[in-house]
Amino acid sequence: MEKMERWIKEHSEDPMRSTLSRLIPSVGRFYTPLPLVRAFHEYDEFASLSRRRYVPPNFAEIRHVINIAQVHAIAEKLALVTFDADGTIYSDGHHIERDNKMIAHIIKLMQRGIHVAILTAAGYPGDPTKFEDRFSGLLSAFEELELASRVTRYFHVMGGECNYLLRVNNKYRLEFVPDDMWKSKDMLEWSEEGIEELLDEAQGALQSASARLNLPVHFVRKPRAVGVIPKVSTIYEVLEEMALTVQVHLVESKLPFCAFNGGSDVFVDVGNKSIGLGALMKYLGKKPYETLHVGDRFTVSGNDSAARSRCAVLWVANPEETGFFARLLHNDIRLAQLTLYIE
Repeated sequence: MEKMERWIKEHSEDPMRSTLSRLIPSVGRFYTPLPLVRAFHEYDEFASLSRRRYVPPNFAEIRHVINIAQVHAIAEKLALVTFDADGTIYSDGHHIERDNKMIAHIIKLMQRGIHVAILTAAGYPGDPTKFEDRFSGLLSAFEELELASRVTRYFHVMGGECNYLLRVNNKYRLEFVPDDMWKSKDMLEWSEEGIEELLDEAQGALQSASARLNLPVHFVRKPRAVGVIPKVSTIYEVLEEMALTVQVHLVESKLPFCAFNGGSDVFVDVGNKSIGLGALMKYLGKKPYETLHVGDRFTVSGNDSAARSRCAVLWVANPEETGFFARLLHNDIRLAQLTLYIE
């Protein structure tokens, strides 16, 4: 563990010539060092990893240790936190209701001067009210607490992976941020013809895959996305096969895309969360080492995977885990600020 911690620190400082890059040429970026030894000891107190004789650590436990280390590493410099929506801050297929425990965590981050954004695949061009329906409990809390604009300005919603950015106005409603204020030059140059071509190709691949897998589906077509919802019960692996089929089919696409397994559907969006995060970070003036993305889908068919190319991440399995790490994050931020105050 000590060796891995040392290697990660070396890699974060010089990724081109690090030991990790020589041992694992495909290794990605680490935007912060990771105090893995400290995290291991903390988790060990709960899970007795070092005292087991017959049961090795499983993947979830390794994920927890790395998440704890990442929280400790980034808390002091944190300036932007982005959250996936479904499966991360609320259960799949639900919305943020007023009793959602993440509301208090989000508001506390904003009150500390930390930007918070929700990055969701859901996209509703020209209709902010549909985004408001998904986050109604959070917006109601803003209004009930009469949060000042100096606080609400720290909240944004990124919809359609990277296609729509919304902010809170002085009536606690969501409104679109004009595209030319935040989109990159490349994003603004995506043509409608190119978008239609990509979505047509994606729809054809979804049709072919659903026929091959003998799965009746309902198609959903939007200006920047196309997807399928099964008409009958199916299993995760079938949806996984469909998502990967589209990824392979579109590998030579001229436009960036995200084909992902949503757990109960499969969708293809124009762009991805890497592009959305990059544009948001530039718009807010934030760096990778002070940005954290929290999500539940970092597998090859998950739409959070792309975020790894932009900033540090936490991989959670459900909203309860998100709440745990949010509490840990707040505690670390408080301790960091207390230390600065004492000094």
